Amino acid sequence: MATMYDNYGGARANAWRDAPLRWSARFLVAISWFSAALFGAYILAYYGGAIHAGAPQRWNETLPRLYEAATPLATLAIGAHFATGGILLLLGPIQLIGAIRRRVPAVHRWLGRLYVLAAAIAGTGGLTFIATKGTVGGAPMDLGFGLYGLLMVIAAAQTYRHARARRIEVHRGWAIRLFALAIGSWLYRMEYGFWFLAVGKTGHASDFTGWLDMVMAFFFYLPNLAVAELFIRARRTASVPARGLAAVVLFAATAFLTLATWVFANNFWLPGIRTGIGGA
Repeated sequence: MATMYDNYGGARANAWRDAPLRWSARFLVAISWFSAALFGAYILAYYGGAIHAGAPQRWNETLPRLYEAATPLATLAIGAHFATGGILLLLGPIQLIGAIRRRVPAVHRWLGRLYVLAAAIAGTGGLTFIATKGTVGGAPMDLGFGLYGLLMVIAAAQTYRHARARRIEVHRGWAIRLFALAIGSWLYRMEYGFWFLAVGKTGHASDFTGWLDMVMAFFFYLPNLAVAELFIRARRTASVPARGLAAVVLFAATAFLTLATWVFANNFWLPGIRTGIGGA
């Protein structure tokens, strides 16, 4: 009886210890799902709508030199990058939901294959664009975005490789890293937007060669990976301070993304979706 009581008490203690990290992760996945899906719909509607309307030059309204008629291979590569990037944002959070993995594993596996393929295409498309044309910001931006594309391809390959080998915990770690990278294009725009709202265009140049632009060439994905690593390692440790720190970071990220989603949905994404669908 004592042993049963001790086991029950230990299980309750573990549940209380794990609750902050578990719920902070759930809240972050929920807001990420909503926000990333909305941004993914914007990407597909706006950029796809521009193609449908026969006006691909509208791509340049968000970032100069994305479309130039003289570089068709680069245009095809970045178009594939946008299309698969939208798929990543729509599907990514679904793959993180434990209930789906447990109850309908076949759905998780097939969506996972599509997700990994989309990530590989997105990364390869971005790298092809950089190799054939280069970014608007020159060498620093080429390096930052090139590293991003390379990490995306590596994370996609590792996620698939460990899933095939049934190394489930290692697979989940790489899947989390892949998701952290996949949301980079979404965060890139939001981080710029908040900077502009806070201090104007300080550090930014129209040709993306300012000091802020050089920082942002790396900042839109490296902090995401750091947060992902913190979460992955916290899940593997019994240390209460480590798990508590991870929970605080995830709750803070949730608060930031909630505010950012409200601002950007009202000012950019929803108008962009209407423009894309309307072909205006």
